[in-house]
Amino acid sequence: MRRLAALLLLATASSPVVAPGLLGFTPEHARRERELEAAFLALPDPARCEAHHRELTHAPHTAGTDGARRVAEYVAARFREYGLQTEVPSYDVLLSHARAVEVEMVAPRRETLARREEPIAEDPSSADADASGPWHAYAKSGELTADVVYVNHGRPEDYDLLARLGIDVRGKIALARHFKGYRGGKSLEAERRGAAALVTYSDPEEDGYVQGDVYPRGPWGNDSHVQRGANVYDFIVPGDPLTPGWPSVAGARRIPETESRILPRIPSLPLSFRDARVVLEALEGPVRPRREWQGGGPFAYHVGPGPARLHLRVDVPREIGTIRDVIGRVRGADPDPEVAGQIVLLSNHHDAWVFGGVDPSSGTATALEVARSLGELARRGRRPRRTIVLGIWDAEEFTLTGSTEWGEEHAAELARRAVACLNVDASTSGDQLSASAVPSLRPLLYEAARSLPDPRGRGTLYDVWRGAGEGNVRGYGVVAGARTADPPVQILGSGSDYTVFFNHIGVPSADLVFDGPYGVYHSIYDTHEWMRRIGDPGFRYHAAMARLWGLLALRLADADVLPFDYGVYGRDLVAYLDDVAALARSRGIEPGLDHARRAAQALARLGGPEPTGDAAADTERNRALLQAERDLLAPEGIPDRPWFRHLVYAPLPSYEAETLPGVREAVLSGDAARARDQATRLAEALERAARTLGATPP
Repeated sequence: MRRLAALLLLATASSPVVAPGLLGFTPEHARRERELEAAFLALPDPARCEAHHRELTHAPHTAGTDGARRVAEYVAARFREYGLQTEVPSYDVLLSHARAVEVEMVAPRRETLARREEPIAEDPSSADADASGPWHAYAKSGELTADVVYVNHGRPEDYDLLARLGIDVRGKIALARHFKGYRGGKSLEAERRGAAALVTYSDPEEDGYVQGDVYPRGPWGNDSHVQRGANVYDFIVPGDPLTPGWPSVAGARRIPETESRILPRIPSLPLSFRDARVVLEALEGPVRPRREWQGGGPFAYHVGPGPARLHLRVDVPREIGTIRDVIGRVRGADPDPEVAGQIVLLSNHHDAWVFGGVDPSSGTATALEVARSLGELARRGRRPRRTIVLGIWDAEEFTLTGSTEWGEEHAAELARRAVACLNVDASTSGDQLSASAVPSLRPLLYEAARSLPDPRGRGTLYDVWRGAGEGNVRGYGVVAGARTADPPVQILGSGSDYTVFFNHIGVPSADLVFDGPYGVYHSIYDTHEWMRRIGDPGFRYHAAMARLWGLLALRLADADVLPFDYGVYGRDLVAYLDDVAALARSRGIEPGLDHARRAAQALARLGGPEPTGDAAADTERNRALLQAERDLLAPEGIPDRPWFRHLVYAPLPSYEAETLPGVREAVLSGDAARARDQATRLAEALERAARTLGATPP
């Protein structure tokens, strides 16, 4: 360990021997890598991306249906055609499909709400008779009649404001807008407040005509579009609700549904704005208590309760069904079996709520083109040093199920061998690059983006990224780390398939997307035609993502020293500690963060991933770099959510994340003793990582 420390500190102080702009490579190997990358970058083809996309989206393919099986078979067949070692592991898991969902307003007048997305003549898919009606997977089945209360976005602060107005939601139907939170978080809050049911809807202020032209003229949703989705509390634990923390393999123990912490206990369903407007216009009571409660409807929003009264019938059985992941491997060629066996994981999912034009089929089409290009290089005898695995998961839309079950089944191997997870869910809804990642991967992301041209001729991808906004398609937030002049990189929340690998196993992860205006999320209008007309005409950004994704994979797979920069990570950790310390002071709590701060400062002094030229020393460094993210886990997990083991990042009941969750949640709850305990655990984790990397705190 002392020798490792000396080597790592030498990397901090000495001049790099790496070719500028190629992290983790010696000059000689950098030249070879650039030759390999030039061959790879010539291969991704927009026309092939479009052909794959058309095939993937030609019919609905919700998890647990024949459509999803067909798509899995198509992906597996292409992987085999491209020369990848291919397997299709299956899992029997709890799924949930609608049998009947009905809504009728019974007061102040009777009106059945159609819950029908209007066909669009320009897009034949929107009239497909096989497309399912809108529902919330895992909603509790039931039938009830109750008054309605409009709860804005359904956040805790929205209910608090209603309570100050003297409005009680107990026994009522809560009507909540989408956005500013995940539907599962809205449902859990409605449960906690005593609501009898939750109804969600898409307001035109967020994703409709207030934003701009609606489809097919523009990217936004018309007033009949409905956002389907799972209503499940996977921010507590993702995966099969009946096997929390262990894989749903043959013979696995299953808990009763009543013991699951993530299944809702109230009925819920989604509406279009066209239907929600009927209810909103019938509400009386106080007018919107704040300006932000006013949506995009051309009328004043009132909160109720009543006189609008709804009768709901929700028949959404929860049943065991089979899901199918598709795994493709390009075996590593390094003569050292330890190196060849290390895994760079490329992650996407293939199931969709309907056609999945953006989510996820843009990502799946891109993954297939990456697979073809890597397979072609392998056919030419140019395999990567480390193994590249493409995981195309099933049932992501339900509760990140396919990736979670596979990750839990292979957790021990992944903890030993997984270098990184590069996740691309929806790869393309526009032309603005956006990324979420661990801090240690940021320099590699910037380097790769500088290497690739923007398809529209606006400079490099990095140039366009730097000038773009901070949002992305799943709405992750930017949490401030150390200030830089580089493009913003969001922290990893949840809501996609990197979750098991990052939050549970400790694999450094990134999530990539070309973002753009996208108002048809999880609706019948998320189709091939929407993509062809609006999202990516010509499919040039699909091919650009294939190049970026593959380039990152090759650099991680071929590097002499793994291209992780823990100095960047350390500087962000110092900023996170400053933030939570200020929060604690504002609450009159002293958690005791000095030890954690010293460890973070030690990490911040580390240099980048420059090879030393000594193969044995670099092998030792790679072992340390492979271990460091795992050191930030706690076997017991974070309080109340033990499946989530990462002590630096955890998801909120939304798509966003929080930093230093154990300390932060204790401070917010006013529990000083728990805050001190969590600060101690955090310090121990940061000290472990610092020791592993040879950066012993003073």
